[in-house]
This record gives sequence, structure tokens and C-alpha cells, in this order.
Amino acid sequence: MVFLTVIGHCVATTLPSEQHVDENTILDLAEKSNKTFLKLIGLAIQNLRCDFDCSQWSQWTVDALTPGQFGVKTRSRNCWNDSCNKTGPKVVENDNAIYERICPASYVTDGKFCIAYYPDRMNHSAAQQLCQKDGGSLITIDTKERYELAQKYATSSFVHVQGSRRVAGGPFFDDAGNLLEDSPFFKWMTGQPNDGASVSVVVVFMGTEHYDATEGGIFSVLCERK
Repeated sequence: MVFLTVIGHCVATTLPSEQHVDENTILDLAEKSNKTFLKLIGLAIQNLRCDFDCSQWSQWTVDALTPGQFGVKTRSRNCWNDSCNKTGPKVVENDNAIYERICPASYVTDGKFCIAYYPDRMNHSAAQQLCQKDGGSLITIDTKERYELAQKYATSSFVHVQGSRRVAGGPFFDDAGNLLEDSPFFKWMTGQPNDGASVSVVVVFMGTEHYDATEGGIFSVLCERK
């Protein structure tokens, strides 16, 4: 037996110990006991819940920054003022915050880039997974700055960079589907690519030029966090 006391009124009722008490519980109790004040309380709680009926916040949208810069990130959500069922008129709430772009702990700031070089040797799939662990990817050599970074970190051994093909003798693409060989900073070594008989072929880099290799080729890794 549970006794509910509200502003001088006392109502006796039986509720299972595990029952979740909410506005519906109170409204049901009001109907059974014919207590107007309980109905008013239940409706008030119900209206209060509806007043704050909002969707989940969206993902943050952020400014394009270089490491060390400050910017503004924004997120939004939809809120319904008069409906617990998320129907009818709605308003959009926006939330803004100032943030600083900081490279992950495993990355270093190199100019305007967050770079991670891993000398441990592994195959292409493992290299991709290693970069993705901290929200990065294999570096794409598509600008002069990235070309110079690859030169800096790949002076004495091959490193995995973005580039693969799945059709024997076909073109090479980055992870976003862009044709790598369209970039003026994508430079094949003389005689490359030479593994046209292989279907699963990826790109590696050393010094100043690109080479092809099989997916299972074991090389160091160069990641970038954009």
C-alpha cells in the first residue's frame, strides 16, 4: 500500500514496487479515485514533458582549421512545443561552441597538417585501420604540401599512401574515388605501374616517386588527420 500526499490530500493506492511512476500513472490513479487535483497534476507533468520534446542533437559541423587555430562548431536539433508525438509546428535550436583544432596524441603538427608516421611494417588493410583508429586516413598525395611531407617521412623506405585499384591494369583511385593520376603531384617512378596482371594493387611511396605493390605488401605507414 502506498500513500500519496499532495497539499493536504491523502490518497491510498497499491502500486507494484517495480512500477515506473509517471504522468500516466497519476492520470490512471485520478480516474480510479475520482480526484480532480490528481488529474491536474498528471496533465501538468504531461504538458511539461511535451514542452521539451526535442530530437537528438546533430553531429557538430566545424570550421576548416589548421592545428592551433580556433574556430566555431555548430549543432542543431528540432523541438516541438505542443506535441509529445513530435508532430505539428517545430522550431530549430542551434548550439555553438568555440574550439581549438588539436592533433590527436599519436599525431604531430607539421605545418597545417596532423601527421602520424609509423615505422612498423604492415599490409595495406592494416595500415588503413591503423590510421582510422584516431580518425585519420592514409595520406593522399594530391597537393604540393602533401608531396613534400611524403618526401620528408619516406626517405629510406616505402610507406603506404592512398591509392588502389580492383581491376587488373585499371586506374588508381583514392579512398574517396578520385583518380590519383590526375594530380600533378602524383609521380610514378619510370616503368611504374608494372603489376598489371594483379587485380588487388595498391600504391606506396618512397623519396620522390610512387610505386605499385600488392595489397599484402609489408611497408611503413603515413597517416593524416584532416
